[in-house]
Amino acid sequence: MAKTVIKGLDQLERKLRGLPEVLERAARKTIKAETHEAAQDLRRLSPVLTGELRRSIQEELSKGGLAGAAVITDKKATFVIHGTSDTPANDFVTPVIQMIRRRFAKRLTDEVKAELRKL
Repeated sequence: MAKTVIKGLDQLERKLRGLPEVLERAARKTIKAETHEAAQDLRRLSPVLTGELRRSIQEELSKGGLAGAAVITDKKATFVIHGTSDTPANDFVTPVIQMIRRRFAKRLTDEVKAELRKL
């Protein structure tokens, strides 16, 4: 009876066990980078009258780093974005959301590949 020897099986098993950690690390890095870039995009696109709106844009990451948000804390932001009866809307948020949707998947894929190369 022939004997089959598989070389590198231990190394493969070790890498497979580490895969969830690699994926989580890549997700954290991606979310942090995307949150930062989204906040910068909002600042860049926001209208500037007094600068309060721009200064109110903050980055928030969840405790575990698997969720992030660029948050506008200025109470007048809703009126700027949606407009009022005497002021037209200036929706600078929707273009940022669209940018995030276009770039997030590629950014995550690139980060996962980079982390996998480290294994």
